[in-house]
Amino acid sequence: MKTGRAIAYIAGIVIVLLVMYAFIIIYGLSPKLGLDLEGGVSVTLQALGDASQEQIEKAADIVRNRVNALGLAEPVVAAQGNNRILVQIPGIQDTERVLSIIGSTAQLQFREVLEVLAPEDENYEATEVTTPDPNDLETYQALKDQEIVLTKEGQDGEVLKVRLGPTRLTGDIIASADAAVDNERAGYKIVFKLTDEASPQFAVLTEELLGKQLAIVLDYNLESFPTVQSPIDTGEGEITGDFSREEARDLALVLKIGALPVEFEPDPLVENISATLGRDSLRQGLMAGLIGLILVVLYMLAMYRGLGCVTTLALLVFGLFVYGIVCLLGQLIDWKLTLAGIAGIVVSIGISADSSVVYFERLKEEVREGKTLRSSADRGYKSAFRTIIAADTATFITAFILWILAMGSVKGFAFTLGIATILDVVISYFFTHPTVSLLSRLQVYNKPRFVGVGREMQGGET
Repeated sequence: MKTGRAIAYIAGIVIVLLVMYAFIIIYGLSPKLGLDLEGGVSVTLQALGDASQEQIEKAADIVRNRVNALGLAEPVVAAQGNNRILVQIPGIQDTERVLSIIGSTAQLQFREVLEVLAPEDENYEATEVTTPDPNDLETYQALKDQEIVLTKEGQDGEVLKVRLGPTRLTGDIIASADAAVDNERAGYKIVFKLTDEASPQFAVLTEELLGKQLAIVLDYNLESFPTVQSPIDTGEGEITGDFSREEARDLALVLKIGALPVEFEPDPLVENISATLGRDSLRQGLMAGLIGLILVVLYMLAMYRGLGCVTTLALLVFGLFVYGIVCLLGQLIDWKLTLAGIAGIVVSIGISADSSVVYFERLKEEVREGKTLRSSADRGYKSAFRTIIAADTATFITAFILWILAMGSVKGFAFTLGIATILDVVISYFFTHPTVSLLSRLQVYNKPRFVGVGREMQGGET
């Protein structure tokens, strides 16, 4: 490798590190910790009534997607039996809000308004309000096809009783939903888009109800019942009500991700998980990693001496990159470091050291054939790099598959292992090889004992 290119590669690594740590220092960033290190909450969602295993598994997937959409990384969401879902979330602040989002059934219905009764109407007192019992799932579901009476507060504060026809469409027709400013009501509303298949159905419904009122019902709460002014064939609609910004965003989130197939109720006993055990495990894990790192450095120095110093520097650069990336990911995507993630980093130390071993052994083979260290630095790396790429690719594929299929903290292990594997290739190509190439030009590095390649160099090429 030419001297200019080698210097440019190393300078590039240094510049990236300086920029990365400038952000970390300026914004005071540090790694965000997961449930096992920072603590958090654990709650069990209990299905109200009997539910099949398929329904529970589907509900667990929906809850997991809701938690991920909130930016709460490294959650543990697992189905337990036929009627419970365990949810563990690290370090959250507003527990009640999160529980309301993940436990909300979010069953959305569109119904025709048959009658609106005000308190002064003679039939007002005789009209009974429908109050579905969530514990009776059969009745709860059957009400979709029946006339019901719900209440809604009017603009002047009076409570209206609204008689609704059977459900015409459900929330399955919604493809996306977002919160938006409601200028008319000085609040917020939910704007939604329909699926391609549902747009014609909604157009037919609104044309049929032209001049009538269409009620939007969420979990048997009457959100609004606007009058249809014209057929809606644009595939878009909105839900208005007395929503705050946070309420509108939360409702849009659950509508976008989908309704739970069964009704759930959070266990009243929300367990606060202490991080004490995790902190102890962290200290033990870091101590084990430090001891392992020292042993690796001592081994490399004993086997390769001067070249072992290059490995030590490469591991230092590797560690700086890993720490910096963990800090930045915590800020950018709220990714949290767990004990399993630390284990992935510790394992990757060995992978990084292996890459140096492969390179140095190829270099020694070139020296045995009579080459100088200077010429062997490039020749040996060409052969070693193919092996490094093959090994790291296999490790990365394994980590990726594990990340796709695993749940909870195991994802953290796969994620950090995958990142570390990519870093290994980058550092090997842009730091280890250029550094050895530059050092091979120094006379001291061409002494057999100093670089740990034995007497093979004596009598070699010049």
